[in-house]
Amino acid sequence: MLKKDERADKLDEMWDIYDENRQLTGRKHLRGRKLGIGEYHLVVNALIFNVDGQILMQQRSFNKMSYPGIWTTATGGSALTGENSQQAIIRELSEELSLSVTPNQLQFVNSIQYTDWIEDWFVVSTDISIRQLVYQRSEIEAIRWTTLKEAIKINNYNGVNDSTLLTKARALLFNNDKTNSYT
Repeated sequence: MLKKDERADKLDEMWDIYDENRQLTGRKHLRGRKLGIGEYHLVVNALIFNVDGQILMQQRSFNKMSYPGIWTTATGGSALTGENSQQAIIRELSEELSLSVTPNQLQFVNSIQYTDWIEDWFVVSTDISIRQLVYQRSEIEAIRWTTLKEAIKINNYNGVNDSTLLTKARALLFNNDKTNSYT
């Protein structure tokens, strides 16, 4: 089901700036401007599995600035000023898919530091059907459930080698491994 169209890639977003040790600097950043050396912003993504172990894939809007039209397992975006990772991913899941989750439903998977952003990955399980997900048309063209094997194949085709991340996320959910909690 489609959600009311809203503008994607909101260039008026304000982000907190972090240092290389993931400490808040107290400075803010306007999306679209270049960050300085040693400055980072926070990005969050979730991998969504259903109770049958299938992973949600979404086709990014053709109007997105980065990776338009590709199929991906990642749902997320940048944290806004004042948000921590969990608050940001809960907001993103609600905005993009109308999927309501609580902090207790999220499991932290991994954090990766790139040139000018820190990316936190979470995994969540849901029993919601594909027809119940209401997606934001400005962000997403289509959604579907698929097997982990197919998702890895599609991501590899798109130049994203994240099989370790996807496998770890699925294992956290279905092996009941709660030792990797987010701090």
